[in-house]
Order: sequence, then structure tokens, then C-alpha cells
Amino acid sequence: QIIEGAGVLDVRTTKTRGDVLPRVSSVTTACGESIKANSVVNCGGIWARQLGEKSDVVIPNQAAEHYYLITESFKEVDPSWPVVEDSSKCVYIRPEGGGLMLGLFETMGASWNETGIPDSFSFGEINADFDRMMPYLEEAMLRAPITLEVGAKHFFCGPESFTPDGSPSVGESADVKNYYVAAGLNSIGILTGGGIGKVLAEWIRDGCAPSDVDVTAIDASRFQNYQNNRQYRADRVGEALGNTYATHYPDKPVKTCRGARRSAIHERLVGRNAYFRDVSGWESPSWYCPE
Repeated sequence: QIIEGAGVLDVRTTKTRGDVLPRVSSVTTACGESIKANSVVNCGGIWARQLGEKSDVVIPNQAAEHYYLITESFKEVDPSWPVVEDSSKCVYIRPEGGGLMLGLFETMGASWNETGIPDSFSFGEINADFDRMMPYLEEAMLRAPITLEVGAKHFFCGPESFTPDGSPSVGESADVKNYYVAAGLNSIGILTGGGIGKVLAEWIRDGCAPSDVDVTAIDASRFQNYQNNRQYRADRVGEALGNTYATHYPDKPVKTCRGARRSAIHERLVGRNAYFRDVSGWESPSWYCPE
């Protein structure tokens, strides 16, 4: 049964004698219903963190500003044109409504509403920072010069959520049994949704991650509680958004919010010329510089 237009207020849990972790028992809706549930999947998008916090589940998504420009219609547009991306200019271009859409990213994004997303917010817009975005927009329009000739229909700014490491949050929570997550898709939800749905369905069916898929980089249990910290989320999300369109080598270390967790032998590793990377919040040696 599919129930539409019913907000989820809470996911109830229970813990019986012998249980190491609490487990999902029911879902409470805004309609006043309590629906019994053996398993729950949090697909709350930019609200996923707030819903997860009610059950002590860590989902450190943070909303950031995302922009695009839609031009007026013009006859030369072919709706079958592919999406064109230029990562060096943080732009993607595709047909939209008889004109073109110029989607804009940034080298360092801006966080939005770290305190929480209002329940009433839906498909809304937020105040645009024109001064900050104008250099990106000018570069984007130079990639498609006809956009300099046709009119602009709409310049949009809306929120989109990102995880601290730029990878989706998928799978069973480390905090509550049978509480699954499919959130934090980092602006590529349409591209990855089918695969994530398949992986998660098999995960729930079998009670463990699929053996034919390496879920290490997307496993929801990798996140630590301190990553839900408001300041951490605000500082990290700008870099996470910027890396979405950056051309960088694999395993590029993040720069923000470093040093939060260090092992007991951290200083000894520093003494051996270790260079560190962030691994689930821990400072972990990535390589060593020769003497």
C-alpha cells in the first residue's frame, strides 16, 4: 500500500533483553497513524538527517545552494541533444523547455540552513547570491554563445544535499537494526537511483550487503556521530559540492574539518613523515615521504 501526502514524524524502535542495538518497530505519520514495520528506509533527501536524529541514526547530509539558468525558447534547440559538461568551468548544459539549461556548480559551495530544513519547504527557491555566481554564469554562457543572444527565462537557486565525503549514504544504519538509508546522492540521484534501489532491495531481503557489489564507499555505517555537528556540516559541505565537478585524482584528501580524530600513535606516524587522509573521520596515513 502506498500512502501519499503523509509526513513521517518519527521511526519508533524497541530493544528487548539480549539485543545489542535497538530495532525498528513502527513509523508514526503526521496523520496520527502508527504503522508497524520490520524495516524502514530513510529516503528523506535534505530532511534525512533530521529524521535520522530522532532515532539516533547518523546521516550527516547538509543542504547547499545549487544554481541553474534556463533560457527562453529558440528554434535551434534539439531536445535530443546530450548533456554537455565542462568540469573546468563547473557547468553542465542541456535542453530544457525549448531552451537551454545551464547548471552551475562552484569550486567552493555555500551551505544553507544548517539548523534544519523547514517541514513546509517543498520545491522552493532560496535567495541567490548573484555577485558570487556571476563569474560562473559568464563562463557558462561563453561555452554556449547563443545564450548571450536569447533571453533568460529564470535564474534558479535551490537547496541540494551533500554528504561529507561526496559519496551516497546507503545501507543499514550502525545505530538501529533494520533502519536503512538511501540518501545523500550528491546531485546525481537520477543517474544512481536505479542501482542504489537494486542494491538496497537485496540488502533488505538478505539481511546483509550484496556480495557482488563493493559497498565500502557508500555504506551508511561509515559516518561518525560528530559529523552531524552543525559547524562540521557547514564547513565541509562547500568542499563536498566543489569536488562534485572538480577534476581530481582518486582518493584526493579533503582539506576542511581535519584532525577531528587521531589514533594513539598519530604523532609517531607524523615522525615517520606520514601524509594523512580522512577515513570515516579518522586521520589515517595515506603515504610516507622518504627521508
